[in-house]
Amino acid sequence: MSVTAALFDWDGTLIDSRAALLTAWRESTEAVLGRSYPANAAEEDIVFTLPGREIWPTLTDDVDALAASFQSAYDRSGEQVSAFPGVREMLDELRAGGVRTAVVTSKSRRRFGPDAERARLASAIDAAICAEDVTATKPDPDPVLRALAKLGVSGSDALMVGDTPVDVAAALAAGTTAIGVAWGHSPSEDLLAAGASAVVAEPGELVAMVLEAAA
Repeated sequence: MSVTAALFDWDGTLIDSRAALLTAWRESTEAVLGRSYPANAAEEDIVFTLPGREIWPTLTDDVDALAASFQSAYDRSGEQVSAFPGVREMLDELRAGGVRTAVVTSKSRRRFGPDAERARLASAIDAAICAEDVTATKPDPDPVLRALAKLGVSGSDALMVGDTPVDVAAALAAGTTAIGVAWGHSPSEDLLAAGASAVVAEPGELVAMVLEAAA
């Protein structure tokens, strides 16, 4: 396998946004619904797997109000976002090694842009596919395929890196190798069971894997 591009999920893979997202979800649902969501581990799993626009209609008929409240809450809580340790160095080393990078996220560009600036990753990423850029979200392969097209590479020459089985499923459906990360939302065993070829314990391990394949 020759790797010329590495695609990355965003939340839980490159950035630690868990606290920011949970705060925004709970503040907005308290304000609009009068109850806090997510309220348990199963609901947290939904929040960290599906995009908000797919969850909001299951909670209320007034989707616009909930979406607006969530955005307002995230404008505040997003200040808590940061890159995971070693991520910026990983992206810089991949670029120095001739490997192009892209983010594949179900997040809106309105939230992705500020995240990237706060995490100091904006200049380290070659391309980003956000919610507005696709017709279907992960686990559908469309976001991954669009990222590959934007970078001008084939699935066989790329890796897709993520922290949930949804990321793995999208990667495999798009014809890319799926790699899991151990520092995100899903346990390593779930990622491997979903079809990930490997799960890396820290960003430097991924750099070594990718650059070896790129050589």
